[in-house]
Amino acid sequence: MPPSVTLALPPPAPATPKSPALLGRLERRLVASLHRFVARHYLKKPELAELLDIKLPDLASVGWAALNELAYRLRLERTARVLSLNIETTNHCNLRCTICPVNRGMARAKKWLDPAVFERLIDRSPTVRFILPFQWGEPLLHPAIDRMVRYARDRGIRSMMTTNGTLLDEAMASRLFDSGLSRLTLSIDGDDATHERIRGVALAEVRERFLATRKLRDARGAELRLDVSMVLDDTTKPALDHYRAQWAGIADRVQVIPRLAQGPRTTPCREAWRGSLVVLVDGTVTTCCADSEGQLALGDGHRDAPAQIVNNAAFRALRRAHRACDWKAPCAGCSEFDGRDVGVNARFS
Repeated sequence: MPPSVTLALPPPAPATPKSPALLGRLERRLVASLHRFVARHYLKKPELAELLDIKLPDLASVGWAALNELAYRLRLERTARVLSLNIETTNHCNLRCTICPVNRGMARAKKWLDPAVFERLIDRSPTVRFILPFQWGEPLLHPAIDRMVRYARDRGIRSMMTTNGTLLDEAMASRLFDSGLSRLTLSIDGDDATHERIRGVALAEVRERFLATRKLRDARGAELRLDVSMVLDDTTKPALDHYRAQWAGIADRVQVIPRLAQGPRTTPCREAWRGSLVVLVDGTVTTCCADSEGQLALGDGHRDAPAQIVNNAAFRALRRAHRACDWKAPCAGCSEFDGRDVGVNARFS
């Protein structure tokens, strides 16, 4: 028999731990895939995938959002967690748009949010991953808007805001780049004639500002995404194709949203369960971006933590009312423009 032979095999290499950067990239890819699936197959709104990426950037926030959605589906009195805030930094505006109440009858006093109040609100919101530092009014009017966005950014919170574009010059753009703002959306109304009729300013002017900002962003290598958004109603609908063609390839995202309008509500609104609070400049909390006067008055965001407000007695009563289809103002008369014939999905269904 041949002599026995012993093979000296090298010891197995120790497992190499995956780096945090690699794990982060894998998580982002998984989250993006989940958002695409949810947007297309569950919400039936594929265009929302990118917005979900912004608002829910990690698996933890996706999980909590799923629990909030389950609470909505089961019509529970409570929801799981606050994930985002709309923080009204001012309700002043430099325009007088025909479709906006700010300078056409708003009863609330005009105010500027103290940045220190903003910072305390952020500090009381450890579960929040996304904010809109505006609501009614023009956010670029606020002299400390970049300071507030930067404060949120430094605490891991993404920010996105909408502007009328009239104040978007090179100095303002540079401040926004440096602040860490994730997205800036230019709000416009259809074609040139419609935009000027509604807003009183030439669309060509704000378009040039937008293009200059994009050029500066690209030159600096800034990460800010630049979007455009149009509200769809009978006035702007004829210009929809023109709007899409004009901005395709220029804006990073071309959005169309139906205008909220007076009409009978027929279904409970997801907003009461979604884990998003609207904090108006005087501290009044609502859950609806269309509640311009804060009629719902669900709490005081300048005093109480969002986690205390989202399941307080007033919020639970609102959810019970929606569950029973027993709506009071402003919910009872809230509907939205039907854009299905031009391929625009409803916002709140």
